[in-house]
Order: sequence, then C-alpha cells, then structure tokens
Amino acid sequence: MKLEIDDEIEFPILGISTALGDYRLAWELNSKLNLKFQRSQEGKFFTIPDKSKKNIDYEYYSYVNEEEMSKFFLVKNKQKGSTLFSDRERLDFFLVLRDNFVWDEEDLLSDLRKIKGVIAVFSFSSAEFEFSEYLND
Repeated sequence: MKLEIDDEIEFPILGISTALGDYRLAWELNSKLNLKFQRSQEGKFFTIPDKSKKNIDYEYYSYVNEEEMSKFFLVKNKQKGSTLFSDRERLDFFLVLRDNFVWDEEDLLSDLRKIKGVIAVFSFSSAEFEFSEYLND
C-alpha cells in the first residue's frame, strides 16, 4: 500500500531517541499527552524503497482526530532488519505531525522530553525526508 500526501505542504517531524519499545512509547504518548495512538492494522504498512531499491514495509502507529484536524504518525526507525534513515540511525522513532492545528510544536517538544525513557527529541521539516511522501491515512 502506498500512502500519499501533497508534496507542497511542509510539516514538522520530530526525531525521538529512546530505549522504549514502540508499544510503550505509544502508550506513554497516549497517557501523558492525552492522544490515542493505535497500531496500524494487521497487513497495513507504508512501503518505501531502501537504498538498494528493495521495497520495505514499515509498520506504524497513527493518531487521527477529525475534530481537532490532527493526524500524527509514529514510525520506528529500525524495523525488519532495515533502517528507515541510516543517516539518522541514533534516532529510534519519528513522530510525524502530518496535520496539526492544536499542538504548539515547542510545547510538544517540551512535553516529549519530560516522558521518562525519552533521551532526546529533535525537530525537522518534512522537506528533509524522502519518506514523507509515503505517509497519509
């Protein structure tokens, strides 16, 4: 499955360094930030080619709130023996703020840094990532 978005729109992507597993980080985000991340359904991935042009399926968590017009994705950087972004291999997760009309990015960065087990959080723009074109729900 290919998930597509409009390339013209830039949005923030937060890189997270943590020892927490994906399910635990999603749970922490849900409980500390009052979000409702859910794991992608069985068999639902986003597919992106790696450096050798081999397509890799990546699982993800998503949070969609129609009322708040928010659409976030949580993607683990290392999955199935492949690294999504080898140039950022020290980052364990990417929190993609695809649509965000509620959260202030600086407040979100601060809240994420307060979660026990989160070592560091960095902010990027979707323009810096090739995979952003594959994310949508």
